[in-house]
Amino acid sequence: MSKKLQFLKEFCSAGSAPVLTKGYSWFQETLTPNLKEVSEKYGDVETTLIGEAWLIAGEVHELLYAPNQAMTCYQISLHFNPLAADTYRWLALVQEQLGEYLEATKNIELALKYTSEGATLMEDRQRIQDCIVYDKVPDFQEGNLLWAYNEALTEGKFETIIKSIQASKTTDIDLLKCLYRAYGGLQDKVNGTTTWQQILDIDQDAVRDELDLFYWK
Repeated sequence: MSKKLQFLKEFCSAGSAPVLTKGYSWFQETLTPNLKEVSEKYGDVETTLIGEAWLIAGEVHELLYAPNQAMTCYQISLHFNPLAADTYRWLALVQEQLGEYLEATKNIELALKYTSEGATLMEDRQRIQDCIVYDKVPDFQEGNLLWAYNEALTEGKFETIIKSIQASKTTDIDLLKCLYRAYGGLQDKVNGTTTWQQILDIDQDAVRDELDLFYWK
């Protein structure tokens, strides 16, 4: 087995959570290029492994509050392994968050088609159908700045985020944390320290969480 295939196997074995401890630089400079290269080179023969790797990459994006990026990963995963019930379920769940309830229902049905373990999926299907019946407001809506900034962070649009948040002169701690993460992506310690002090001036009990630290690694 080549080193890159072994890398992907180990990544799949570890799951999504360790990526946050490794940090953004590893995510962008090691994981992403290796995943793309293996997909291109071995896509015809290692379909199960590559499909699983893209599934986990999607889970990482969900941890980063980037559902659109997650959905793209799940769709790529299904390109390599179109019979994966787990991937259809994860795709359906992120579509539910985005308010795409009809598409989510279709993918839950496909998940049910490809598994004999359907109890949880039946619950998912009922919940999504209830969203349609009761016209539930999506978790992620257009115009939600926090969502938009977190999505942009995963794409490396740090300077755009910085300009936007600075111009808004916001005192919202969640948005200021996005500013802090953007400075982390650029490894701008001076402005990062200033931003964190601004957060502490608003809330002296504020702490850096795993997502804040992710962009500084």
